[in-house]
Amino acid sequence: MLIFSRYSWWVGAMVALALLLAVVGQAGILRPVQGAFLDITAPVTNLLSGVFRPVATLLSDAGSLHDLQDENRRLRLQNEDLQSQVVQLQRDSERAKELESALGIGQQSGAETRVAATIVNRISTPFEAVVSIDRGTNDGIRTGMVALSAQGTLIGTVTQAFSGSAFVRLITDSRSKVNAQIQESKVDGIVRGTPGRGLTFDLAQAEIKAGDTIISSGLGGNYPPGLPIGKVSTVSGTTQDLFRKVTVEPFVRLSTATTVLVLTSFTPQRISLTEP
Repeated sequence: MLIFSRYSWWVGAMVALALLLAVVGQAGILRPVQGAFLDITAPVTNLLSGVFRPVATLLSDAGSLHDLQDENRRLRLQNEDLQSQVVQLQRDSERAKELESALGIGQQSGAETRVAATIVNRISTPFEAVVSIDRGTNDGIRTGMVALSAQGTLIGTVTQAFSGSAFVRLITDSRSKVNAQIQESKVDGIVRGTPGRGLTFDLAQAEIKAGDTIISSGLGGNYPPGLPIGKVSTVSGTTQDLFRKVTVEPFVRLSTATTVLVLTSFTPQRISLTEP
């Protein structure tokens, strides 16, 4: 009973104090005290605000940072896609130029017939230089036929032909031999492929100088005469040597060529010998 009485007095006192403070607050009596309290606590409030403001800003910007990361990732993907499109357009443009050049050669060739094909694979070792193309016997291509670049330069010989594809041995293959001639001096020799996919002009017995043009001679009947092959790049030895070492630079960069023209209107001697 005593405990209940004390509790009642305590509750009543709190209620009375609350009413008193409300009345006094409304009357404005506590304003000086409130002002003094705020003046005293202002430095602490400012300090705490300065400490926690960066944290609050960081937390509020966390969502924005995530959005910026997503946007940056999306822009990177778009940029990568655009770069891929640019590369593809450049390749298509180069391919179109090669085909236009090939068609131009075909139109100027009179009775010659040339089948344009695309290089689809390369076999490249120090001793071997072979490409596969996407045309074959269905297009009139036969083993032994002559292969040219899009500009009409001699690049090799068809070694195998199937219905829809064929293999071409390039002139830089170590097994390749072409009867050739120096255009300026009419000196005959043989253009051979060398290990390392190079070219030499062998068996030439005359004055030869760097810059001379080498073309096919037509001797032996395996290549038509007058096909451009390359230029003499270096000549070693002296005029007293029986045969001088002559290196040749092809007119076309065979490692980057993408188009092949197969000369189907010319029948090489190697084909005639294999026919019954």
